[in-house]
Formats: sequence, C-alpha cells, structure tokens
Amino acid sequence: MQNLGKLFVFEGPDGVGKSTLAQWFATHLENAGNRCTLLSFPGKEVGTLGRHVYELHHDPGKFGIDTLSEASLQLLHVAAHIDAIETRIKPLLGSGSIIVLDRFWWSTFVYGIVGGVSRSVLDGMIAVKRSAWHPVRPDRLFVISRSAPLRRGPPDLWPRWRDAYSDLAEQEIDVHPVVIVPNEQDVSAAQKRILENV
Repeated sequence: MQNLGKLFVFEGPDGVGKSTLAQWFATHLENAGNRCTLLSFPGKEVGTLGRHVYELHHDPGKFGIDTLSEASLQLLHVAAHIDAIETRIKPLLGSGSIIVLDRFWWSTFVYGIVGGVSRSVLDGMIAVKRSAWHPVRPDRLFVISRSAPLRRGPPDLWPRWRDAYSDLAEQEIDVHPVVIVPNEQDVSAAQKRILENV
C-alpha cells in the first residue's frame, strides 16, 4: 500500500491529557487547510466494532457479562483495532488524508502487561497488530507524560501505567519516531513541543 497521507499517533496513560491534545492537534491541522480525520482506539463511532468493544469494556453488565479476563479484554481491543486499520485508517492514508490517532498498539501492551496478561500471550497479540499495520508506520508518535494524572484514576495502577509507557518509549525509539511531550502545568508548552516536531 502506498502511504500518501500522514499518521500522527498520541499515546500515554489515561489522565495525561492525550485525547485533549489529539483533538487540539486535529483541529489545528484542519484550520491550516489539511484534510484530517481524528480517530481513537478502540473507537467510539456508531456502527463500528470499536464502539461495541468500547461499550463492552466500560459496561460489561449491559451485555450480560459478569467477568472478563484482562487477556480477553485486550484481545477484543486488538480485533477492534485491526478492523479500524483495515476499514478506515489504511484507506484514508491511501487517499492522502492525515490521521490523528488516539492510541496505538502500545496501549494493548501497557494495559495488558500491567493487568497481568502473560508476556507470551501479549507478544502474540502485538505480533498480530504489527502485522495488520504493515507497512504503515507513524510519522510521529507523541507520548504524552505527566508526573500525576489530571483526573482520578486507580492510585495503585496509574504509576505503573506511566512507567510502562516510559519504558516502552525507550525500547521503541529506534523503531518509531517517538517524541516525549511533557504536559505538566501549561498546556501551551505541550502544544508547542508537538508543533515543533511535526
């Protein structure tokens, strides 16, 4: 597939301002006259597998499910991601559109590993996702970081998510064009760093 468009990915744990910055960046690109689509994983668009998985993740009781293992949950996310890659992302990139994507396969890894999914099972999931992405690579992968979350989250899990993202960024920096974006006090500083690296 010839990648005519551009892919900008925003990653980081819940509560760092990632989605807000992704929305701001997409709006910035549109205001500059670019054809841009903002998407998120697993997805919230009505009529998509991503929306179904999102609702299942956040309200399993609505579907009559009492318990869902972390590995099963991450595998559902993988299915939704692959569906979006094949039906939305690759066609949009092929048509020359810019995509701003809220989350990447990194989220599957971080939330899976912190959630206790076995490394061998998780590696298998990531291999499937990497294969689905091929040959597309992000033009920039912005990792949004904070020392503490902007909103309340699981106090025992949040530092582990943050540290896992930091470790993964170090491991993947030779594979992906990673840009660490601190988002501590003034959001304009984070916005400036993003624009400086486009």
